[in-house]
Amino acid sequence: MGILGKGGLLLLSMGGCSGILMYLSLERPAGWAYIRNFARLRQGHVDALVLGGIFLAAEATGVVDPYASLVLLITGFYTVISTGAMGWWPDFPQRYKVAGVGDFAALSTFALAWVWVTVRVLTGW
Repeated sequence: MGILGKGGLLLLSMGGCSGILMYLSLERPAGWAYIRNFARLRQGHVDALVLGGIFLAAEATGVVDPYASLVLLITGFYTVISTGAMGWWPDFPQRYKVAGVGDFAALSTFALAWVWVTVRVLTGW
């Protein structure tokens, strides 16, 4: 298994652990474990599960080149971690300009890497 598949498995594990945290939070009062925005934590959980599955599928089909794999892993992990972290710090990108720019750069790079992979596959390049 290559790096993209291993990254996918790690993301699935992170999604599972965040699911356990969310399940434990349901029975607790608001603010338990200092979670300030449950919806953001849930979105990070979903992102981890979805991206993990997509990375495994991309690895299995062999459509992603090594350079795109690296870009997708870095920006994909950043997306999952930053979205989940907003459960604790929901206004972080708004309060700190550099964080907002970093978010935009990572998400844009992630999207453009998938466009690159798509163009390469569809054109046979």
